[in-house]
Amino acid sequence: MSASQQAGMLTYDLRSRGTSSLYEFLYQSIRKDIARGRIPCGTKLPSKRNLAQHLDIGVATVTAAYDQLITEGFVRTEQRRGYFVEDVSEFRCKPVASQVKGSDGEDPEYFVDLKANRTSVSLFPATVWGRYMREALSLPSDNLLRSIPFNGLPELRRAIASYLRRTRGMDVSPDCIIIGAGSEYLYGRLLQMLGPTTTFAMENPGYRKFAAISKAFGNPWRPVPIDESGLLVDELEESGADVVHVSPANHFPTGIVMPIKRRLELFEWANSARKRYIIEDDYDSEFRYSGRLIMPLFADDASDKVIYLNAFSKTMVPSLRISYMVLPPKLLARYVDTMSFYSCTVSSFEQYALARFIDEGHLERHINRTRNFYRRQREAVLREIAQSPLAEISHVEERNAGTHFLLYVRTRLTHDQVRQRGAEQGLNISLFNDYLLRDGDGLSERTTKRFEQYSNGETALVLNYAGIEPERLSETVRRLACVFPECE
Repeated sequence: MSASQQAGMLTYDLRSRGTSSLYEFLYQSIRKDIARGRIPCGTKLPSKRNLAQHLDIGVATVTAAYDQLITEGFVRTEQRRGYFVEDVSEFRCKPVASQVKGSDGEDPEYFVDLKANRTSVSLFPATVWGRYMREALSLPSDNLLRSIPFNGLPELRRAIASYLRRTRGMDVSPDCIIIGAGSEYLYGRLLQMLGPTTTFAMENPGYRKFAAISKAFGNPWRPVPIDESGLLVDELEESGADVVHVSPANHFPTGIVMPIKRRLELFEWANSARKRYIIEDDYDSEFRYSGRLIMPLFADDASDKVIYLNAFSKTMVPSLRISYMVLPPKLLARYVDTMSFYSCTVSSFEQYALARFIDEGHLERHINRTRNFYRRQREAVLREIAQSPLAEISHVEERNAGTHFLLYVRTRLTHDQVRQRGAEQGLNISLFNDYLLRDGDGLSERTTKRFEQYSNGETALVLNYAGIEPERLSETVRRLACVFPECE
């Protein structure tokens, strides 16, 4: 690029500057773009007045940013000609993707995190929740100040049992419900109760976290491949597993719903040996945008072989670390004998507030409101993609459920390059491959072949759209298109 070539107008989202001053954020943004070659050597920068008008900031702010860039040697000024980018090709700035958590434990900041399976906290009825929390604190009885049962507050267990009966067709005794601070905690209690000789199986692809927890507890585990109907039961049989973790209503990340024939095969597998059980993870099942909700395995279990897991962190807010599991009667007796010495890990005040929230119908109203919001959000994201350059090199696979979909992109970039370029655009991107589980022998041949067939040689992105702020939607899709050189 010649020294006289004019750069396009520089655009930065000043709202994402956090606690940085406008001048510092602008200076850092231009500096990074120069260091990474996005603004090549010799490029003429916009005039101070034009850039100030474009970004709706003061000329003094732009002047301060330009002066700092000149001081550091990234930009030079030529009298009556303007500002030009210096040759800094030997300089290599630290890429965003290589950042690690700081001493405060915080993740790097992104313009949009498309990887985190987050919810829109703005939808949560905080005023209603606050009212029930205040009610819990002002009760005349001191019951909530005392130790509560190991399996949770009776009021909350009764509320959950009633909710499951109304919405999921599950006939559950409150005594069979165990309350815990997050699904990971409850999963750990299951591992401890079932013992280190119990072998666990997980859908592949699937959640890595449960495999990591199994490994941490010393339990052997086996990844089992899926097909278009979900987990392959013949592969499950060959794995030698005793317990299998599945998400039949909405497999992550494919969104596959397990049909009745495969469900019956899974029940047949579980019923063929006394120590076999199915852990049904019903996370995200409430968000279905066409037809009725998928019935859980638990509702059809006639042999007490299903352990049901769910959480309120997605339907309400992530900080509400309240999950629950429903145990079959035989396993409940075993849990009481071996695990009841553990105290309940959730505050009695939060449990009381949640019980009132459910009993008064607020949870169902909130889920309906949130479901409608995500439906509109999903349609808006798909519409933006269809109108962007991405439409020419990609196609979407979505199953009208959950808060994510798969975007298959025809690109020459490697997976690492997609992540890196995404980070440079301020996007945290996850790929289908990120959820492939590997045991000590790596991926099974069948899993590898299935993935190759599934992806058809394209790069599959898992796009979680729930946390995208509506005002950032267009810019997010624009930045996503900039990740792929085929869109240029």
